[in-house]
Amino acid sequence: MDQKHEQVVAGRTKHDGVTFVCNSCLHPFRTKDVLDRHVPNCARHPPQEVKYPDPDDPKERILKFNKQEAQFRIPFDLVCDLESFLSPIQEHDVDAVKATNPIDEHKVCGFACYRVSKYAEFQTDPIVYSGPNVMDKFYEHVLKESELISEILADDQDIDPLTNGQQRQHDRVTTCGECGEPFTESNHKVRHHDHVTGQYLFPACNKCNLTLKMPNRKCKAKANEQEGQTRFRHKKKFFLPIVFHIFRF
Repeated sequence: MDQKHEQVVAGRTKHDGVTFVCNSCLHPFRTKDVLDRHVPNCARHPPQEVKYPDPDDPKERILKFNKQEAQFRIPFDLVCDLESFLSPIQEHDVDAVKATNPIDEHKVCGFACYRVSKYAEFQTDPIVYSGPNVMDKFYEHVLKESELISEILADDQDIDPLTNGQQRQHDRVTTCGECGEPFTESNHKVRHHDHVTGQYLFPACNKCNLTLKMPNRKCKAKANEQEGQTRFRHKKKFFLPIVFHIFRF
């Protein structure tokens, strides 16, 4: 980068001495050694490029929501908040990537967490903790909540018998209550219901009925040990969103 260009980007900092500029991101640095440490990290990222959709391609020029399973309302989530205080850093090192000089760091001193659910009987009061090993206690609590919620969701309830009115309405409907498409022989009508309460919800096509469900993953859980051999059984673990109050990386 020539001297003229360096003078242009050097104005982005209050430093009034010689400036060393990264050719990739145009960030100015005060010393060459900091720039040299920054370049390998910066070079890992490809250059930015603005790419517009093809106006002649309907798949590109029309924005359409197509992730059907994302419309399923997650019945459980955790709302959390971490409290911390600033602790001075004894040794100051310049971050070669961010070109910053940290002087304090956040030390977590407590947390609050409570379960939110559309099922009133499964909602809990907030858990508040302040003391030693805060993050260990926090992880233990979150993992315990995940276990309890997975047990609730894994206990699938059969659909409750439909009332006469519900049955008549179900028989009259000719389109899916979720996607709006008409029922077909290959994608027939089914009774979509809440697997936690057993409550009938609405007529749905078979495809939507199979799609609108809690995302889960199977994991191995130890069942028992016989003659030195460990046996495992598959155990369902469900996706659990965790929402933090004013949380940034």
